[in-house]
Amino acid sequence: MRRLLAFIARWPTERALRVACWIGLLALALMIAGVVLGTPLAVVASMSVAQGLGVLACLLFGVSIAADGAARRGGGK
Repeated sequence: MRRLLAFIARWPTERALRVACWIGLLALALMIAGVVLGTPLAVVASMSVAQGLGVLACLLFGVSIAADGAARRGGGK
């Protein structure tokens, strides 16, 4: 468990959060494009891709929270 905390404590939190925000914005833009285009195939395709990107952004955010908690707990020592 200590090795895991030490590994997570070295996670680049700020960069990961920035990437997660950009991926989330890209997912939102894809959803908007699907709604604006309005064709069934465009809606299904954009929502599917946007959901995958949203899950990736959420995972990056969650790992960043864990990394910050590990760093504050002292896992990086």
